[in-house]
Formats: sequence, C-alpha cells, structure tokens
Amino acid sequence: MLLYIKAKPNSRFDKVEKIGLQWQIRIKAPAVDGKANEHLIEFLSEILNLSKSKISLKKGQTSSIKCLEIIADEKTVFELLEKALNK
Repeated sequence: MLLYIKAKPNSRFDKVEKIGLQWQIRIKAPAVDGKANEHLIEFLSEILNLSKSKISLKKGQTSSIKCLEIIADEKTVFELLEKALNK
C-alpha cells in the first residue's frame, strides 16, 4: 500500500497526528543528510510492528510530503496509526 504523510522534522518528540484527512508525523531527527527520513521509517516500523525493510520511501526524499510504500494490509496500517494518535 502507499501512504502519503507530511513529515515535521526537528520536533521535541515523535508523534502521529491527523489533520483533517491527512496524516502528519512529527519526528525528533533533523532534516539533514537523510536522518529525518531514516528516523521516520524507524518510528513507523515501531508503530506498525513491521521490520524497516517492509517500509520504503518512494517519493519526497527532500520534501515534507512523503510517499511511503508499506508491505502490509491497508486496514491494519490505518488501525495502528489511529491507535498511535492517542499516545
């Protein structure tokens, strides 16, 4: 499945948010040398209980809007993201 999210690097903490219909993920890592992208994949792998190899960045390496390919069931991914909203 493809998941489009807005990444917000340099945040004080890692957090999943939903603004309207769009997912936004705040991450602590800076947007330097791909560190934010790496941290984003690590953070999502923890939330979704997947290995990092099952999540890949397809578009948006230098943009705040990211397109991630996730090898998992779409329903399960959205349920786990919704669950992470309340943390």
